[in-house]
Amino acid sequence: MHRRQFLAASSSGLAVAPVLGGCLGDSGTDDDAPAGRLEPLGHELGDDSPMYTYGHVSRDGQWGILGGFPSAGSTVTSTLVDLSDLEEPTAAHRLESSNEATRSNDVKFDALREGVYYRSQEANDDSGLQGIEVVDFGWDAGTPDSPETIGRLETPNTGVHRLTAHPEEPVLYLVDLHPETDVGVLTVDVSEPATPELVDAVGPAGACHDVEYDPARNLLHAAYIMGPNEGYVIYDLENPLHPTVHGQFRYAEHPEYTEIGEPGFERCHQAHPDPDRELAIIGDETEVGVPGGKHVFDIGWDEGSLEEPEPIGFTHAPDAREMDQTEAFWWTAHFHDVVHTDGEALLVDGGYRQGAWVCNLTEPREPVATERYATTDGADRAPDHSTDTPAPASPPFAWSAVYNREREFVFVSDSVTGAYTFELSAAPARGDDGGGPDGHYDVDD
Repeated sequence: MHRRQFLAASSSGLAVAPVLGGCLGDSGTDDDAPAGRLEPLGHELGDDSPMYTYGHVSRDGQWGILGGFPSAGSTVTSTLVDLSDLEEPTAAHRLESSNEATRSNDVKFDALREGVYYRSQEANDDSGLQGIEVVDFGWDAGTPDSPETIGRLETPNTGVHRLTAHPEEPVLYLVDLHPETDVGVLTVDVSEPATPELVDAVGPAGACHDVEYDPARNLLHAAYIMGPNEGYVIYDLENPLHPTVHGQFRYAEHPEYTEIGEPGFERCHQAHPDPDRELAIIGDETEVGVPGGKHVFDIGWDEGSLEEPEPIGFTHAPDAREMDQTEAFWWTAHFHDVVHTDGEALLVDGGYRQGAWVCNLTEPREPVATERYATTDGADRAPDHSTDTPAPASPPFAWSAVYNREREFVFVSDSVTGAYTFELSAAPARGDDGGGPDGHYDVDD
């Protein structure tokens, strides 16, 4: 089983192989097509663009933020985007890393205070920084075009890979990704944003990759990507500062990936709750070979439970195929969100080479991929960061997709081409194979 840590490996940006199972059709709509439509609204790509990572949206939907890897071409590691006009997103600032050997895999807005965001600090080598930084862009003295870094917290191991904020308490949950540690999640008190305080460090042992808060059940969902507890872990948050393990699904007890279309259990990468049902959607990320996909877990919907989560559904990205050494991460799943609209449950994913894509989860045992969009806007002026970051030389390489409930739009980050806004609806998917209308995504192009 592959147990390699995500490092800053590069890929070549070679031409995409022919599509599996046919090509995209015209812009017509099949009456029997599944619900799930993705419509582009706006795009932002600046002249000083880094290799972008995770993208997040403020609760009111007015601001977007993207993380980044420093490279020879850019040392920017957080980009604030003004989303007041969803059709014309505009960069408000591009903030350089405090250290050229430090990347920001994740950025999150403060859940309780406007004008504050956190950016992760993860060291590329021994000279890099480890922890989080607190950025004021309107809370106190900082402004959107003149931000101030007002606080920093140092963590052990390799630094912070992912983080999430409790929506009602001044608490952050951090992942300090390392395969040989007894600690998976760190809890941080941010009552005073300028002086974050590390409060607790909880197991189980291994490399936790992702944590996401579940407001419906007051739980923390975690994905362990390596180590003895690789798989899905659920924490109880009766005390927000001191999580306790509530349930677990260990990947080692289940088969690995063997072929496209068949579920496997390797490199658990993201654990995201369904906000309206007793389900969680777990994404895997493999580097080469058969790509990782999306698992639907029953955590109370039918026979599963929080103590014993049960996988009941699975899908790969719609155009997935095996990846060789020149195609690292191309077709594996990445960061997704789950949206309920007009009686349909939809997943939207930033799917690397797949671009932004939608999957209908209304019947959780039978996920159905619907539309996809190639995040290639501005490709002719996008910088090439492929020599010193994981990004390929050419897009698409979509990193994440998040939905904003307040203004009902999707914010997508592409590592090469920047920030996108989309309208997501439960209208029937378009194209002969549900791939979207002409111009959305052509795998042969």
